Amino acid sequence: MLKSGCEGKAVRDTLPLSGVDTAMTKLLSGEQVEMMERDGYVAPISVFSAEQARDYRAKLEAYEASVADRPSKEVLFTLSRFKPNLLFTWLDEICHNETLLDAMEDLIGPDLLIYSTAFFTKNAHDGNYVPWHQDTTYAAFEGGRYARAWVAFTDSHPGNGCMRVIPGTHHEQLDHMEEPEDEHNILFRKERIAANLNESSAADVILKPGEMSIHNYGVVHGSHPNDSDDRRIGFAITFVTSDTKPGDRLDTAMLARGRDIGGFWELEERPKADLDDNARAAHARAMKLRSNHFYPGEAAAE
Repeated sequence: MLKSGCEGKAVRDTLPLSGVDTAMTKLLSGEQVEMMERDGYVAPISVFSAEQARDYRAKLEAYEASVADRPSKEVLFTLSRFKPNLLFTWLDEICHNETLLDAMEDLIGPDLLIYSTAFFTKNAHDGNYVPWHQDTTYAAFEGGRYARAWVAFTDSHPGNGCMRVIPGTHHEQLDHMEEPEDEHNILFRKERIAANLNESSAADVILKPGEMSIHNYGVVHGSHPNDSDDRRIGFAITFVTSDTKPGDRLDTAMLARGRDIGGFWELEERPKADLDDNARAAHARAMKLRSNHFYPGEAAAE
């Protein structure tokens, strides 16, 4: 069994849970802010049009087709596991979308760093799923605030394995275990919550292309397999406030909005062209620094 390191202790709330002045929010309503505080997630939030989502999907699938003959692990790390926003200008564009940043600022504050990005893709009938887990299990942040946006490139609904959340579970860290033999668990460490959970209150996070959810790092979430005839594609972006310290280590992040208050992170540059030498060097540097922080022996971010 994997111990969380927080057994019997409440998780530090990673979002403002009181004193939010909704008259000062840029995008979200008071009800949406309250939903995040109460339930640990908020959805749906419209970010861009369905037509734009189709264009982003086309770019993703064009890249996948161009590297179809490469080792699957190489492609997996590039797209699913570790900061593809450093390599592709169109993913960087999503990360800096003003609507997306306004929503994130309303929830965690104005000084925002992009900590990580990753694709969570389920192909039709591939049997892949995400067990109940908490993102805080492997996080080693000190101070600050943080949350994850999940941007839909396709419809995301119960039939194709949309994300599910157990509302209100973001206040306590639960013990997790790892099951490395479970090939259909798409989490990198194959983790899952060790205890049986009461799923009676579980909610489906239903999104249309171009919409997103934002969830607290501590909320329990997961998803069923994709039983539809099309792919389910989501692009996840983790934001931390710039006063968040990455533990006792050197790590990289990209300033998305506001100021770098803490100076705790080595700041990344935005890509100027897809997969050019500078972009590849920035990605390699980030991978080298992150490689053994959470996943000894491998380079990954999620």
